[in-house]
Amino acid sequence: MLTGEPIDWDLQLQISLIDDTIWAAEPKAVAREIERIQTEMLAAKLPMAERIEINPDTGKFRAVPISVENPVTLSALLSQIEDALEDCLGGHNGLAERSGNVKKLNRVLTKYRNDPQNAELTLTRVAGRLRNQLHETRELADNEDNLALLDAVEEGVRGIRANHPEEAANREQLTKQALKALTPEDKALLEQALPVLTAISEPELVDDFKHDIQELINDSILPLPIGAPPLPGADVTTRLFDRVSKMRLLIRNGKDLARQGAQAFDSDLAKSVRLAALAISVTGGVGGVLYAVVQVGLRILGVL
Repeated sequence: MLTGEPIDWDLQLQISLIDDTIWAAEPKAVAREIERIQTEMLAAKLPMAERIEINPDTGKFRAVPISVENPVTLSALLSQIEDALEDCLGGHNGLAERSGNVKKLNRVLTKYRNDPQNAELTLTRVAGRLRNQLHETRELADNEDNLALLDAVEEGVRGIRANHPEEAANREQLTKQALKALTPEDKALLEQALPVLTAISEPELVDDFKHDIQELINDSILPLPIGAPPLPGADVTTRLFDRVSKMRLLIRNGKDLARQGAQAFDSDLAKSVRLAALAISVTGGVGGVLYAVVQVGLRILGVL
């Protein structure tokens, strides 16, 4: 506060309401309660319509999407995108098979076909990039095939939001967030935390963590023509930090499976292999790494 950067008012308020019995206990108890408040705040500010849980067979974290409420409608929307993408790639339209947009669309058409939340996040990002390439940078010709692909992607976004109210509510909340640029220290922490996240997650979750962290780091270091610091991608920010916050809460709240998983990952051997390269000040093993990532998310949101 003395430096002109007071802590977020909502966070101050929640800390002030901590029960007197906790304030009267040892400082560690207060610190743990503040950590819980911060972690729950991040999960609330960057919501995802999915559950994070421990796979009882492997002891690792996994993401479970919400059920598709209108599978026929979602399938029809994705089929339109698939047809439009095929038309674009089949002609001389400037869209390359290895481009980021095509990779993202293929991910939606396969991995996220029954996952409306992640489909909406990815399609929203692709729609924005296609609009920029067609109307701003002119990287893509505004011909019939390319415009039809943009229309199909935008219709997919609108259709998912119309048929899945939770996704629409999450998008509305996300648009209200003013994200800050990642600092070099935050980028380094995310890069160093990636091996830990991949070690404690199921393969599909691992793929998303690798993709999201890499995209966040790249988006945050690429120079802009005007020289302004670029902001992190809102959608990958949402997915990464919502998941990490839920993982941290699972371990912190002492769920049996989460506690067993944390104990396994915090073994001496696991620490020596997975945490040796983590060149940051982190205490508390895996839980400490997760909380360090939570704090990066809160800084991006301007809470810390």
